[in-house]
Amino acid sequence: MHRYRRRMLCFSMLAAIVAFCACAGGQKTTAARDETAKPAAEVKSATLESVRQAKPLNASFNNVLFEELKATDLIKKDYSEALDEFEKSVVSNLKGKSAFARVERDTGATPPGKSLRVGVKIPDMRLASFGARFWGGALAGNSFMNVELELVDAASGKTLRTETLSTSNNAWGTAYGFGSSDRSLPTDMGQIVAEYLYTVVPGKK
Repeated sequence: MHRYRRRMLCFSMLAAIVAFCACAGGQKTTAARDETAKPAAEVKSATLESVRQAKPLNASFNNVLFEELKATDLIKKDYSEALDEFEKSVVSNLKGKSAFARVERDTGATPPGKSLRVGVKIPDMRLASFGARFWGGALAGNSFMNVELELVDAASGKTLRTETLSTSNNAWGTAYGFGSSDRSLPTDMGQIVAEYLYTVVPGKK
C-alpha cells in the first residue's frame, strides 16, 4: 500500500512539473517581457455591443485606407500569423458592410472621393498557446489584445479621433474549450474593430 501511494505521489508531482513547464515554455506572452505594457485588466474589454455606442464623426468618407500595421518587434515575431488574421478580419468585415467605395491598404495613391486613413497599432497582446492551455487550463491565464486606432482625414492630414480598444477572454471559460477562444481572438478583435469603424465613420459610396 505504501509503495502504491509513493508511486501515485511521484506521478502527481511529475504531472505537475510537466504542466508547469508547458505553461512557462509553451505560452507566448509579450506582456511579461515588456514592463511598460499596460495590462489588459486596466482597459475595459470592448464588445460588438459596446462599440456600437460610439459617437460618429461629423464628416463622411468614400474610402477607408489602412496604413501598415504597427507593432513591437517582439509581437511581430511571436504573433505574425495572428496579426495577419486580425488584419484580414478587419478588412473583410468592413467590406462586408458595403458602406464604402473602397476598403483597402493605403498605397499612397489618391482614390476618387474623400478618404479616411486608419492607423492601427498593437502595443500589447498575449495569446496562450494550445500546449499551455491544454496542460495548464485556466492557470495559463487570459489572452488579450490592445489596439490603438488613429483616424486621419487624408486630404487635410488632420487627426479626427484616436481610440484604444481591448478585448480579452476568460481563462476559466476558454479552458473548457481547450483554447478555442485563444485561437479565435485575433479574428474576433478584427470584427470588433471593423464594427467600430462602421459605427463612427459615416460612409458614402
